[in-house]
Amino acid sequence: MAKETCKVCNSVVDPDTMEKHHIVPRDVTDEAGIPESQTVRLCTDCHEEVHTWYTARVRHTEYDPDTKRFRTKSSLEMVREYQAAFSAFVNYKSA
Repeated sequence: MAKETCKVCNSVVDPDTMEKHHIVPRDVTDEAGIPESQTVRLCTDCHEEVHTWYTARVRHTEYDPDTKRFRTKSSLEMVREYQAAFSAFVNYKSA
């Protein structure tokens, strides 16, 4: 049986154990009007770890110093937030 390589850690594993990961969650891309969410195939360990990474690093609100209040980020801001978090995760795993 052919093996498949994780797009983050480069582990070679059985394709049945690989998981499809949406770099930006589908609900965010849908809200932003992006027709297709970019996906990558990850091993189960990286897939679990990237979701933990997102929880720790992706923020849905932002402090506005002018109004001195928190505001909800727009869907396009969230797309950029998830993309940046995924890139940082890949760099972290590659180091």
